[in-house]
Amino acid sequence: MEKSVSFKETLIQLSTKTWNWDELRKIKIEECNEKLVMMSLAPDKILVSSQYYIQNIDGALSESYARETVYLKLVEAIKLLPPGYRFVVLDCWRPLKVQRSLFDKIKDKLKKIYPLISEEEITNKALIYVALPSKDVTKPSPHNTGGSVDLTIADENGLLLNMGTDFDDSTLKAKTTYFEEQLENGIKLNYKELEALKNRRLLFHIMTSVGLTNYLDEWWHYDYGNQNWSWMSGSEHAIYGKIAPAFPWNKEIE
Repeated sequence: MEKSVSFKETLIQLSTKTWNWDELRKIKIEECNEKLVMMSLAPDKILVSSQYYIQNIDGALSESYARETVYLKLVEAIKLLPPGYRFVVLDCWRPLKVQRSLFDKIKDKLKKIYPLISEEEITNKALIYVALPSKDVTKPSPHNTGGSVDLTIADENGLLLNMGTDFDDSTLKAKTTYFEEQLENGIKLNYKELEALKNRRLLFHIMTSVGLTNYLDEWWHYDYGNQNWSWMSGSEHAIYGKIAPAFPWNKEIE
């Protein structure tokens, strides 16, 4: 419990690294051929709430899958949560069909918000929130590698912690360090915002302490083994590329 409290009081350092998708996709992948595993087999530790399946996104699966090491790192990270708390996995491995659907949906949403900007500008804005669907094995979508996990935390009563925004929020508030930056700029936070600040710190420090990296525009998104992780961690290469679950009766899922 003391560790969890200290995490909540430790600020998230503001990153000086500028995210660059073009440079990131140049990172070499040395595939380790680690398998995908189901995330729902230890409900006392990890709850699965497959948001895109619940929201009826085309191609979404009811189960969440991740690379085995990602799963084991979550199991390790759970030991750092307060007693009774659990991770809630919202999305992990993502089929390309889902990636395409999400990318199109976010573009449509942004077009309504910014009706006067160009298609190229809309695409660039969409890339902040959803990676391009890619069949190129050298440039896979992060979630298509099984190395990305979207998650939050539930308390001992099963209620989700206040993180300041909902999952998949597409405003500036979704940035992991949004509330840290507010404080840095001398802006006073109200009670709910201070609560969200501490809960984001808890999630961030627990996840990074077991070796995952955060995509800084989304408080819920963490990576291991893929090009995102390699870019943020400084690793020479990624170890996870494009993959799909082994479904003997449905080999079309990719």
